[in-house]
Amino acid sequence: MEQWLDVVGFEGLYEVSSHGNVRSYKTKEIKKQTFDKQTKRPYLGLWKDGKQKIVKPHTLVMEAFVSKRPNGLECCHNDGNALNNHISNLRWDTPKNNHADKVKHGTTNRGEKCAKAKLTLNQVNAIRQDKRLQKEIAVEYGVQQSLISRIKNGTRWQHCYDP
Repeated sequence: MEQWLDVVGFEGLYEVSSHGNVRSYKTKEIKKQTFDKQTKRPYLGLWKDGKQKIVKPHTLVMEAFVSKRPNGLECCHNDGNALNNHISNLRWDTPKNNHADKVKHGTTNRGEKCAKAKLTLNQVNAIRQDKRLQKEIAVEYGVQQSLISRIKNGTRWQHCYDP
C-alpha cells in the first residue's frame, strides 16, 4: 500500500509516497516529473516562498522514509532502474558502491555510451593491435596521440581492457 509523508523541507506543501510519487499537499494532485536530457533521470521542481528548487524523487523518498542524506553518501537504486523509486529499491551508499552498481547493471556511461566518445569499441580494439607509431594512429582516427597512448596502456577504455 502506498504511504505518504511530508517532503522534508516542504512540510505542509508537498508529500512524497513510498512509491516515489510527489503530490501537492492541498490539491492532492500528483506532480509530473521531467527527465534530464543527458542522464534520462527524473526530477521535478518544488516551490516554496516564491522560489523553485529542483529535486530528485528518489532523494525525497529516502529523506522522508529513512533519513536525511548522510554526508558523503548517495541515493542508490538496487535494481539499476532510475525510474523505480519505490522505497524498497533505494538505499544510501558510497559513490564507489553506486558506481559499482552502475557497472553491474550496465547503466554506466562508459565507452560508446558516453556522449563525448570519439571511438567505438571495435576501433579501440583495432588501436590496441596496431603496431604503427601512435602519432600515425591518432591522425587516422582524428584523436590526440595521448589518447592512443592511454588506450594502449589500459588507462582509457579500461573497462574493456584485456591485456
